Amino acid sequence: MDHAEINIKAEHGFRATEVIADLRNVAEVLFNPLKLVGFWDRQADGMHLCPQAELGRQCPHKLPPEDPGFIDYSVTADEYMRAVLEVDFPHAGLVIYLK
Repeated sequence: MDHAEINIKAEHGFRATEVIADLRNVAEVLFNPLKLVGFWDRQADGMHLCPQAELGRQCPHKLPPEDPGFIDYSVTADEYMRAVLEVDFPHAGLVIYLK
């Protein structure tokens, strides 16, 4: 999966949006025709779209990294959701996965 990092720096007291829906739109416009298939929100304690939880299974993404059941979310986005691009917005602590 490819990776893009979008750093938004503002001056004079302006602050870039950190709203997931806004940043989803930014990512989809910049990398059209790709569409969102997942996200990982570092500011919201790892809020994300979890295919395992949707199937009634335990979420493996919030387990401690040393746990044998731990799976990094980027691996899930790549293998289960077939994401082709990871777009990181460091100012918002948000990563959006596109397909």
